Amino acid sequence: MGSGGLVRVAVRDGVVELTGTIFDERTRAAGRVAAENVAGVKAVNDQIVWVEPVSGTVILPSDRK
Repeated sequence: MGSGGLVRVAVRDGVVELTGTIFDERTRAAGRVAAENVAGVKAVNDQIVWVEPVSGTVILPSDRK
């Protein structure tokens, strides 16, 4: 994925877990879409942290706030 972030992908029993840090929120959407479109994927667990590059504000995934 681009924009200088690091995303790790783990798959277990058809569940994809995305973890890591991104600097462009569009990277999250791209990762989710890519994972959801792989045959056999049952769910995607998004645990990616977004760091807003101008302010340095850390924004956690919506289910971790």
